[in-house]
Amino acid sequence: MWLKPLLLLFSLFGFDGMVNSCNYLPTDFHYQPSSHLQSKAVNKKVMIKVSLLSQENKLLPLGIPPQRNRDIGFATVFVSLENHDLKNKTVIIKNIEVRNISDHKLQSFSFQPKQIELKPLENSVIDIHLTNKTGYSGKDQVKAIITYQVGEEVNKIESQAVEVDRH
Repeated sequence: MWLKPLLLLFSLFGFDGMVNSCNYLPTDFHYQPSSHLQSKAVNKKVMIKVSLLSQENKLLPLGIPPQRNRDIGFATVFVSLENHDLKNKTVIIKNIEVRNISDHKLQSFSFQPKQIELKPLENSVIDIHLTNKTGYSGKDQVKAIITYQVGEEVNKIESQAVEVDRH
């Protein structure tokens, strides 16, 4: 009687492993249909994936009194880090830029460098919220470009292009 549930459990684990190894379904907790992941291995010890959500809210929310300098441009950058090494790793996110796809024009977001300490074999997802008071310039898609450092090596990684959700 207990053999059937046990067999079902093992078959589900096998199916989950098959789906994950074939990348049929997203495994990122913060996966959004409008944001695609870009990934890069650094020294084959640290894997970095980046996705972007962008939004512009020019309309004042209902029930909120008008504010002169409210934020109307929003970008959320999700950085997924995987330490595949048996040693601690330090990842420094030196800069994040949000740029238009067509003309590579820089959007007016600012970012302060951020240091992330990864323990051996640790996975971590960092969400970085950027805002501005001017919104997005242009009407095309945007992407996030991250400059980061692991050890002495400095690299860049880009997210896939996403539409700006405008309200």
